[in-house]
Amino acid sequence: MAIVKDISYISILFMFTLWLSACLNPFAPSLLGPSGVKAIVRQVEPDSTLHNFKYAYEHNDIDVYENCLDENFIFRYVDQDLAGEIATVEIPRDGASGDIERTRNLFAFFDEIQLDPWIPVFDRTEIQGDETWEVYKVYFQLSVRDTDGDFGLEQYEATGLAEFKFRQSGEDDLWRIVFWDDQSNQ
Repeated sequence: MAIVKDISYISILFMFTLWLSACLNPFAPSLLGPSGVKAIVRQVEPDSTLHNFKYAYEHNDIDVYENCLDENFIFRYVDQDLAGEIATVEIPRDGASGDIERTRNLFAFFDEIQLDPWIPVFDRTEIQGDETWEVYKVYFQLSVRDTDGDFGLEQYEATGLAEFKFRQSGEDDLWRIVFWDDQSNQ
């Protein structure tokens, strides 16, 4: 009778341990920053922010992408308008036609996004008021494809140079992109 009682206690202890271990995931990355974003690496320098930026694009991860952008982020590119005139376009971070919404749509439209090569090179430091910004030039090749056919199997490529400016957040000390100038059409 004592042996049966010991076995039942051991069984209960084993089941409890199994249940407890099922609730834990040792492979889940820790939460990062005030928004609780799961980033690949902590953005302690511009290089790590660019690493997360590339990861976000290649994994269609809008949360990681958003965490790479400063609250005052601006995306700028040169385009030809409908009249054939060359225009400089600046897109803010937020809003219905902001960069985050546009990137969310890009991620929804294309199943496969590759940034390869992706070669960031430190360029210079800039003083903006009482802040120090780091400036990087990045040579890139962007390839996007609709592999499942939801949007007609579209695919596009772009190669060029981009300039990224970073500043360190006063809230959490993480580096974020404050300005992205796509220079591939210039």
